[in-house]
Amino acid sequence: MRKGIGTAVGLGMMAGLLSSMSAQADNGGGVAQGFYFRGGIGPEVAQRTDVNEFFGPVSGIRVKYDPGFRISAAAGYMFCNYFSAELESGVLYNSIKSITGSPDTDASLSNVPMLVNAVFHFPLERNFTPYIGFGAGATTSVLDINRATINGTRLNGNDSDVEWAVQGFAGFRYEFNDRMAVGFGYKFLATGEPSWDVFSFSSGGGQLRFDNARTHSFQAEFTMKF
Repeated sequence: MRKGIGTAVGLGMMAGLLSSMSAQADNGGGVAQGFYFRGGIGPEVAQRTDVNEFFGPVSGIRVKYDPGFRISAAAGYMFCNYFSAELESGVLYNSIKSITGSPDTDASLSNVPMLVNAVFHFPLERNFTPYIGFGAGATTSVLDINRATINGTRLNGNDSDVEWAVQGFAGFRYEFNDRMAVGFGYKFLATGEPSWDVFSFSSGGGQLRFDNARTHSFQAEFTMKF
């Protein structure tokens, strides 16, 4: 039920923003400039997290990640030269490097966010435009375990959970013309504490819960205006 509620909230936020964008476009909006699409890709680093629950509360178990990647796609509306609003999704992927007490770990953690962003632009001469922004929404956290051991219990399988997500970002773009631009950006994403249903032949079924996720992404971007 929690997953269904999170999905419904995300869809509701999307529908509301798209409706607002369409109304603004229909009314002319005075300084409105129109819709755009932006895509980005680049490396991503996840901070280590603690395991807070494994068949009950636990402590002292840490999860470390290998560097991964983030792919982002956003569709938005430019209300004026200085502000736009957008919907963003994508994939953040990290393989798990180690888990405390696990001698042989083969697992990964992925996040698929759905965010509403507010973006503030600062046009400069020579077609350079720095920007900053923030976003909020939800993310689907997917844990995939081929081999892992926690507190002496071997696990495998996969599950997903929906949690809140917020992000802050900044960067710059260089505009070739009125329609196309390239740039570079940094994004910091934080999420709630995801939990997953796990099963062990020795312990039965239970909950595995990680601490809040924190990730840092660096992306090359391409923007197309319509």
